[in-house]
Amino acid sequence: MQLHPKIFQPQPPPASLIAQFRSSPARQAVTAYLCEAVPGINAARPDIPQTPYSLYRQFAHSGERDGYENPYFEKRAMLTRAVVELILGEESRIDFLQDLLWSICEETTWVLPAHEDRGPGFVSLDTPDIWQGGTNTALTREPDFIDLFAAETGASLAETLYFLEDRLAPEIVQRVRQEIERRIFHPYLAYGRKFWWHRGDLNWNAVCNGAVGLAFMRLERDPRRLAEALTIALEGLDAYVATGFESDGGSLEGIGYWNYGLLYYVTLAELFTERTGGGIDLMANPRLREIARYPLAIALAPGKYFNFADAADEDMLQPGIVQCLARRTGVDDLTGLIIPYDTKVWRGFFASKLAIVLRDLAWWDGQIHPFPEAARQDAYLPACALVKFNGQTSQGQPVILAAKAGYNSGHHYHLDVGHFIVNVDGENLLCDPGRGLYSQAYFRAGRFENIFANSFGHSVPRIGGHLQMPGPKFGQGSLEHGQIISQSKDGAKKSVVMDIHPVYGLPQLSLARRTLELDEKTGEIRLEDKFEFSGDPLEIEEAFVTWCSVSVDGSAAWIVGQRNELSLTILEPGGAAFAADLLTEECQANQREQTLTRLAARLPVGSRQFILKITIHSLPTL
Repeated sequence: MQLHPKIFQPQPPPASLIAQFRSSPARQAVTAYLCEAVPGINAARPDIPQTPYSLYRQFAHSGERDGYENPYFEKRAMLTRAVVELILGEESRIDFLQDLLWSICEETTWVLPAHEDRGPGFVSLDTPDIWQGGTNTALTREPDFIDLFAAETGASLAETLYFLEDRLAPEIVQRVRQEIERRIFHPYLAYGRKFWWHRGDLNWNAVCNGAVGLAFMRLERDPRRLAEALTIALEGLDAYVATGFESDGGSLEGIGYWNYGLLYYVTLAELFTERTGGGIDLMANPRLREIARYPLAIALAPGKYFNFADAADEDMLQPGIVQCLARRTGVDDLTGLIIPYDTKVWRGFFASKLAIVLRDLAWWDGQIHPFPEAARQDAYLPACALVKFNGQTSQGQPVILAAKAGYNSGHHYHLDVGHFIVNVDGENLLCDPGRGLYSQAYFRAGRFENIFANSFGHSVPRIGGHLQMPGPKFGQGSLEHGQIISQSKDGAKKSVVMDIHPVYGLPQLSLARRTLELDEKTGEIRLEDKFEFSGDPLEIEEAFVTWCSVSVDGSAAWIVGQRNELSLTILEPGGAAFAADLLTEECQANQREQTLTRLAARLPVGSRQFILKITIHSLPTL
């Protein structure tokens, strides 16, 4: 549907919003966070981080991302803090802000080097029919591609002009407008529908379309161009809600990317409602209610989620966006997942998103609510093939058993079909290791040489010496999936049965079925794996991963956390024994501060069944 230019009301002046920011109940929390996350601005004459050519090309030469990305995001985080402090009345930041704006405009490209080859000339194996145009590198051609962070840069600069244009030098304003036009507006109008992410089923769709749409809303003066741009954005965002989430509302990208995409979807949706007088209300889409429930289904404790795929085991939801989403969808329990701004998971990366920090000031009430009861309930997401069971120990400590089946392909996926975690009193004693170090190899065919992405680093068996096989997204193998066959409750026993054999790609493996059972009154867990073969049985190695300290004694092992201990006992087959392997080098290579332990047990030749009992013991308090 082509939007009509007259549908949009005039841009309201920023004065009322500025007054709202200054009286915001979240003001203290937001400003304290920015002071901590962006300390470089405290100096009398702050140094602006540099993004030279040598750092830009570091990714192409070595695959490393941080050398260029750290100063890139630090510069934008400085912009956020300077703009927020000026809005709140700190007049001394104006010269520094103009220097920052000039520096960002002087950057050769706003597209990250890790995303350069996704621009013109890029041919996606998933979508080979989508034209990307051009043949030269991003450094030598006129801008004709927009990635996540170019879009976010455009949004941040547009918000800066909207709120502070009358306090900036006219030549700075003109330069910023020219660069947004050249790098964002022109490419989007020219190629928007041809970008691979435009109607994609992933966070890129919402971030790029949402951030670009925001910039047009703030700066575009021609009603016809505004209508054209927002028509393109709407087409993309409609596809995002329809295909970027499973039918049960879940996201196979994990909680971090659920949050990231919705940051800009919700932001632009509310601007649409404002500028059309409610004529276009993207938040009224009934799908959003199920999407809003998803974090409650995978939440384990405040700031902790079932972190399959490239997700972190500790993460955050942006409070302003979450509070707006909760209010507009009626999923009020979502606000109980907001955690304090000053916790360690509020990384400085999010300070680089000016538009989103401003929504925290506008929409968040500054309150931290109790962890919601809805997150303490059992959850089953059939389309995502995820299940979460809640129970407690005999002493009353909460226990969560979470497991997944799912596909061996997708965005940010890992080879983790059949994987599970055990969380006791808020601590993952059997864990998901999370993502590996983002590098060039990690998003190419070499991804599954990384133990954080392959099944070696997950609590799943190795069969016949084989790990689970990659699918078409990175490994270019066949698309396979496990499935949850059943999930049920019998008295105090909750159980899930998963078929995991297809992802091993072994013709002689006819059955690999995992059953997990939780006693909700004691917290005891029973795991049973059954295998069948069309010929001679293959060798089986069972494995379990943890960040905690481990000790072993034959068929028994102990995993010691901060407050509780897991006791693992092999009941069948006889003769199976544990061995603990510290994955020190792998963790160092992926810049992880802790060391992952892989607790493995090779089964005797001919074994077709493995039964493990997991019991929980409280550690004495000091």
